[in-house]
Amino acid sequence: MTAPSPGSPRGRTTIRRWIWLGLRLSVGSGRGGLLRTALMSSGAALGVLLVLASLATVSVAAAQHGRAEARTAVRDDTRTSPSPLRMHEIGDGIDGRILRRTAVIGADPTSPRPPGIAALPRPGEIVVSPALRDLITTDPRAAGRFPQRIIGTVGPAGLLAPDELLAYVGAEPVPVPPDAVGFYEHRPVTGFGAPLVYALGAQSAGPDVFTPARLLAIAFGLFVLVPFGVFLATCARLSASTRDRRIAALRLLGVSARQATLVNAVETGVVTAGGALLGLLGYLLLTPLSENWRIGRLHWYAADVAVPAPVTAAVLALAVGYAVAIGTFATRPARLNPLAVRRDAPAGRPRLWRLGPLVAGLVGAVLAGLLGRTGPGLPEGLLFAGSLLLTGLALPLALPTLGYALAALLERLPGTPVWLELAAARLRHAPGVAPRLVAALTVIVYVVGLGSLGVGLIANDRDLVPTEYPPGASKDARLYQLLGPAPAPDGPLRAVAGVQILDLRSVPATVGGVPGNLLVGDCADLTGLYRLDPGESCRDGAVYRLDDGFSFRSVPQPGTEVVTEGGTTIPVPDQTLHLNHRFDLGISGALLVTRQAPVAAALSATPDPWPLLVATDLSTADRAAQVLAAHAPAAYLSGDFDLRQGFDADLLVTLLVTGLVVSFLLGIGAFAAAAVDRTMERRRQNATLAVVGTSPGTVAGSELGFGALPLVIGLVLASLATVTVASVLAGLLDVGVGVVLDRVAPTLWLAAGALLAGLVLIAVPAWLTQRITAEQLRRP
Repeated sequence: MTAPSPGSPRGRTTIRRWIWLGLRLSVGSGRGGLLRTALMSSGAALGVLLVLASLATVSVAAAQHGRAEARTAVRDDTRTSPSPLRMHEIGDGIDGRILRRTAVIGADPTSPRPPGIAALPRPGEIVVSPALRDLITTDPRAAGRFPQRIIGTVGPAGLLAPDELLAYVGAEPVPVPPDAVGFYEHRPVTGFGAPLVYALGAQSAGPDVFTPARLLAIAFGLFVLVPFGVFLATCARLSASTRDRRIAALRLLGVSARQATLVNAVETGVVTAGGALLGLLGYLLLTPLSENWRIGRLHWYAADVAVPAPVTAAVLALAVGYAVAIGTFATRPARLNPLAVRRDAPAGRPRLWRLGPLVAGLVGAVLAGLLGRTGPGLPEGLLFAGSLLLTGLALPLALPTLGYALAALLERLPGTPVWLELAAARLRHAPGVAPRLVAALTVIVYVVGLGSLGVGLIANDRDLVPTEYPPGASKDARLYQLLGPAPAPDGPLRAVAGVQILDLRSVPATVGGVPGNLLVGDCADLTGLYRLDPGESCRDGAVYRLDDGFSFRSVPQPGTEVVTEGGTTIPVPDQTLHLNHRFDLGISGALLVTRQAPVAAALSATPDPWPLLVATDLSTADRAAQVLAAHAPAAYLSGDFDLRQGFDADLLVTLLVTGLVVSFLLGIGAFAAAAVDRTMERRRQNATLAVVGTSPGTVAGSELGFGALPLVIGLVLASLATVTVASVLAGLLDVGVGVVLDRVAPTLWLAAGALLAGLVLIAVPAWLTQRITAEQLRRP
C-alpha cells in the first residue's frame, strides 16, 4: 500500500494530523515536559531580548549619526557667499563630561539655523541644551564659562542624547588676518547637514558617534550572537534522550522519517517561537524605560533603540529556524536507527582525532610567538588570530575523548567510591551527553580570558603597552595652546593662579653661515617650557647658548657670529643652558636673548598669534578655560583635558566588558538550563537505582560526578589554553610573562567560580529530586 501524496486531500489530512501531534507535544507531557518547555521558551526569550538589545546599538549609532550630520554646518569653500554667518565649533569639558561650544558670529534673522534652535544668539546671548542649563545653575565651573543671557534651549532634534552638554554662544565679529582668510572657521555658513569629518582618539573635536561606532556595535553583537547560538542549541536539545526515545518509538510504530521530522520540527518551532515572541514583548516593554539608562558614557533617546521591523522579523525567524535545524539534525540517529536508540545502546568510543584541532590551535599560537619574537608581522598576526579561533572552537570537540579516557581511568583505579564508579560508567555509556552540558561554560571562560587581555591592550595598560615620557617630563603640569579667531584675553588669563603664558619669540638668523633661528624671551618663559640641568640658572639681561640635546642640531661654538635677518650681529657667548623637555612639545633655537639684554632692542620679534599656556595641573587648566570661554567665546585651549570622545579606548573597553559580561551570563544560563533538565530527565533511571536499594547520597553523587568530570576537564583546558595564549602574547609584546599572566589571573578565579557554581547547579537539583513516584517507575 503506497503512502498518500502530500498534495492529495488524504495527504494534506495526514500532514495536518502530524502537525497537530507536534502542537500537542509542544505544551509538554507531564511536569517534566512542562519544565523542558518552560526552559526552552525562556532561553529563546532571553536570547532574543539580548540579540535585539545588541542590534539596538546599531540603531542608536545610526540615529545619533544622523542628528550629528543634520547640525553640522555647510560652508562655502569658495568664500563667495554673501552670508555673514560664521560658526566655530570648540571642544571643551566639565568634570570629564564633553562640552561642545559653538561660537556664532554675524547671525541675523535670515541666517540658517541648526535643528532644535528657534533663534541664533547674538553677542552676549547663549542657547544651551537642557542638561547644560541645569548644570549652569548647579556647577560654578559651568556658570563661570557662560555668563551670557540664556535665550533658548536646544530641542531633541539638535542633540545626540538627553544628557549632552551643548551651547551656541554669540560672539563679536573680529578682523580676519589676510593669511587666515581661508581657514575653515572663517568660511561663510550657508546651511546645515554637512557630512561628518571622522577622526579617532581622545583629541577628536567631531561628534561622539561616527561610522566606526557602527562597526563596534556589530562586533558587540557578536559577543551576544555566538553565546546565544550555543545557548539556543543547548535549549533545543533539552531532554535529548527522552525526545530521541520518543522519535524512535514513533518510527517503530510505523511513522515515516519525514513524518517524525515534521512532528519534532513543529514541537521545537512552536516552543521556540513562543519564547521568541516573549523576548520581543519584553524588549518592547523595556524600550520606553531605557531613556534613563546608559552604558558607560553612552546615552540615548528611547526612540533611538527601535530596531527596524524587517530586522526584528529576521531575528525571530532565524532563532526559530536555528532551533528547528539543531533539533532536526540532533534527532537524525533516532530516525535512522530507532531500535538502537530505544534500547539505549551505548555510544561508540570517541576518536582521538577530536584532540587534533585543539593541539593544532595551541601549536599554531606558540609557533606565531616564536616567529614573531624578532618583529611580528602580518603573517604571524594572522597565524596567531587563526590559532585563537581554532582553539576556542576545538575545546568542546576534545571533551568527549578526554572525558571517556578519564572515566576509564577511574574505573580501573582500586578503591574508587561507588558513586564515582557509577558516574564513570554513565560517562562511558554516553560520552557525548555530559560534554554537551559543559561546552558553553568552557568556551565562555576561554572567551572571557582572551577578552580580559584585549581590554588591557585597548585600555593602554601601561605595563602591557608602556607610555614613554621624555626624560624629566612633567606628569602634572599641562601645556596648551591658545587658538581661535578671536584674540585671547591676556590679562585675565595671567591673573589665574598657576597659569603661565609663554612669550618665546623666534627670530630667523644665520648661525656660522647656516640658516637657523634664535629665541627672544624672559628666563621665566624658557624655564616654563624646559628644565635646566642641575646647577644651571638663567638670568634676565644675558645671552645664552642653548643645547636641547638633539643630535642633528649642533651647539654653536663660542665666538661664532649669529646674524639676524635685520643685520644685527650677536657673538655666541660662553655660557650654555642645557634644556630638558617638560612636555612633548618645545620651541628651541641656537641662542636665547633675554628681553633685558642690550641687543634685544635691535631685534624684530613678531609675537606668536597662538601663544602657549602652562597650567600647574588639570584643575588650573579648567579655571583658565572658564576665563577664556567667558571673555572670548570663539577662543579655546587646545590640549589634553582628560576627555574621552569618539571611538576611543574608554568607549571600546566599556562595550567589550559589557559584551563579555553578557556572554558569561548566557554561558551560565545555558549550563543551568541543561543541568536542571538533565536532572529531571534522569529521574526515571535514578528511581530504578533507589528501588534496588541505592542510597540517595550515592545517586546524587553519581549525578554530581557525571557532570563534574567533564566540567573540570573543560575548565582546566580553557584555563591552560588561556595561559598558553597569554605566554605567547608576552613574547610578542616583549614584556614579562608574569605581567601578562597577572592580567589573566582573574580568569582563573572565574573558572574556579564557574566550577563551584556548576557543582551547585548539578548537586542541588539531583538531591531535591529523590522522591519516587509511580509515574517514574511506569514510564519507559
